[in-house]
Amino acid sequence: MTSIIPDQPSTAEHTDPASARRAAYTAGLRALADALDANPDLPLPWQGGPYMAMTLHFLDAQDPRAEMAAARRALGIPMDKAPREDGYFDMRGTLHGVHIAFTAYRKDVCERVVVGTREVEIEEPDPDAVAALPTVKRTEVIEDVEWVCHPILATDEPAGGAA
Repeated sequence: MTSIIPDQPSTAEHTDPASARRAAYTAGLRALADALDANPDLPLPWQGGPYMAMTLHFLDAQDPRAEMAAARRALGIPMDKAPREDGYFDMRGTLHGVHIAFTAYRKDVCERVVVGTREVEIEEPDPDAVAALPTVKRTEVIEDVEWVCHPILATDEPAGGAA
């Protein structure tokens, strides 16, 4: 494989840390794309199924709905709404082969609408009966483990040495 080690982006022109971080990140993406193009043997980053994507979070946005809409317009790609059951809301699309997801808190971008009510019967253990059950002691073997991570690039390094 060809080694592509680009010059690190200069952060001198960026006066605030957020701009410097952004410039370094986008330069890293370009360098990764260059390395992937130059090295067909280099595996593509794993994107897994539809939930594995480059995710842009709008969790702390002032107006997540408006900011997600603006980001979608900026990318210029179709995106599907993907409400989740865990309190989050995703929009998903593909930008030239890269899965992209936007994530926000569902309560910030969706309206909760009660569309009806229903009465359900719930069966659960009687708390008095559960409290009255006797307890028993048993012995179990539990493994105490530690993780030893051996160097990846060097074969002569002792454990705990440089990776």
